[in-house]
Amino acid sequence: MPALVSIILVLFLSVVPCLAAEPGAKPGANPPVTTGKKKLLLFAKNPATWSIIKNGGSGKMVYRATTGAFTLTAAGLRSRASYALVRYADTPPKVEILAKAQADRQGRLELAGTWHNWTKKFWLVAAEDVKGKVGEAGSLTAWRPERYLFEEKQLGIPCDCPEPDEP
Repeated sequence: MPALVSIILVLFLSVVPCLAAEPGAKPGANPPVTTGKKKLLLFAKNPATWSIIKNGGSGKMVYRATTGAFTLTAAGLRSRASYALVRYADTPPKVEILAKAQADRQGRLELAGTWHNWTKKFWLVAAEDVKGKVGEAGSLTAWRPERYLFEEKQLGIPCDCPEPDEP
């Protein structure tokens, strides 16, 4: 009987690590480190259908909800045009202004900042269409969606979005 208990104990101990391992993980490997980074993809959209414009402007915002730090890189924008990254919470024309920057000669843009309310919609709009200061509430003074980048989906909603090319 003690031999049977020993065999069962050996079998049990050899199975437990297999059950705890991630699929494809190497034995003894450390678990994957979670960076806490999240991303939101932005795209030029057809205002009549709200479908993504193939080969249109696009961007990727990477943020950490815990610290609020974010960066946005975008391409396919109007050369040397100024833009504002805004949070829109379905109360027109009100927005909150996260950051402002100017695109370079090739229509590329990089901006960074800190924000803490990662809900609702995030848009990159023409800075001339926004009234207000960075970090404060503002308002849209014009509506020219053909110049903007819109999120494919609101944060927190799963999406099978096409990944934009790296600018």
